Amino acid sequence: MNLDDIRAFVAVVDTGSVGKAALCLNLTQPAISRRVQRLEETLGVTLLDRDSKPARATRAGESAYRRCVAVLRAAEALARDSRSTIAAGPLRVGLTLALSEAVLAPAIEAVRALCPGVALRLVADRSSVLRRQIADGQLDAAVVAEKPERPLDPGHATTLGTERVLVVVPAGSPLPERARVTDLAGQHWVINPDGCGFRAQLDRALADRGAPVEVVAETWGAGLQLALIARGIGIGLIPERLLAESPWRDKVRVVTVDDFAPALTAWMVTAGPLGPFDAAIEAIAATVRGFLEEEPREPERSRRAARAPVSHD
Repeated sequence: MNLDDIRAFVAVVDTGSVGKAALCLNLTQPAISRRVQRLEETLGVTLLDRDSKPARATRAGESAYRRCVAVLRAAEALARDSRSTIAAGPLRVGLTLALSEAVLAPAIEAVRALCPGVALRLVADRSSVLRRQIADGQLDAAVVAEKPERPLDPGHATTLGTERVLVVVPAGSPLPERARVTDLAGQHWVINPDGCGFRAQLDRALADRGAPVEVVAETWGAGLQLALIARGIGIGLIPERLLAESPWRDKVRVVTVDDFAPALTAWMVTAGPLGPFDAAIEAIAATVRGFLEEEPREPERSRRAARAPVSHD
């Protein structure tokens, strides 16, 4: 089996056409077609639906594509490890949306400072998408978030810390300083879209009490959410460290919910040994660890609420 044939097939699927694949690989279209046909003969299956525009993989081709991507990534890793300690090519790293607003820029700065020779490509997406992209060979590593009760395989993942969120309401909200989940029923929420781990924990907590999450606005980004909450649009779940640094912190307040404490554990997941990229990966991991280990500055109103007696009568 020829790596050039595999590379040609992957390029056709990635770009959607033989012509674009030829441009990417600096080859002629007939050369790309011959390589794909040769791979089909080697595997004994039809890989491409040649009647579709753009070009699409057949069902057998979809399965082969994932394996071909993995083969190419393994070959690239072997070549990197065998050449030298100098990183070559881009380092593709994913960052969960749950943390991207806080650590994306510092992570880029850390890699530039410690590993200036690394061409870093950071992307932000849902953790489920990032893990799939690692499996498909589209990413070299990713920082993902999972529920604390769902540890990942320690052979491919390293824990970085735990992120907690606060229930944040407009300053004039009638909700008490301390509450229970049942007090949140019927509230309008400004919250992350489906696919967010914190949103899933809220969905479950309210569903267990027979209440839905009544969403008034779905958007990623704590900054925008806090702006909407401050205007009285609804209430939300905000990472405590981002709240402390927000210009809206004086127009909102925290409600302590005694029977609801959502949290997610951050993990650094890698596709395998990354050789000369290890230092850059550690720089990103250290940035996330530093953010999660930093002691948040608790708003004065929250401290007063914590000292207040609890009553749910």
